[in-house]
Amino acid sequence: MSLQTPRVLPQHLANFHPNNPAAGTIHTVSILGTVSALNGEQAKITCGTHGDVTLILTPDENLQMGKLIEVVGKVTDVDGGVGLRVLETTDWGNPADCDYKIYEHVVDATHRFKTIFYSTE
Repeated sequence: MSLQTPRVLPQHLANFHPNNPAAGTIHTVSILGTVSALNGEQAKITCGTHGDVTLILTPDENLQMGKLIEVVGKVTDVDGGVGLRVLETTDWGNPADCDYKIYEHVVDATHRFKTIFYSTE
């Protein structure tokens, strides 16, 4: 079975935290956001109007401020809440070239019909 990485928004992260029994075995998610801060081994992405997510970067990560990225990461504790330990990033380019509302609809469908997209067993 391949790794399941449901698409999420910041408000969904706690649902996939390893300490949440409802998460089952899924702790790895995918999220889309714009790089809004870079600070050593951490970064922040802004996810539309849904807030920020703190990322714990790998040493070889090469993010650029203001770029839209997709992050596949493992949900983990970070200072002040829940964030992601980055496993992989994909550069989507200029945020102005993406209609974030479409992504929000995909996330909504992913969680409304979760049995199609992922299993918590």
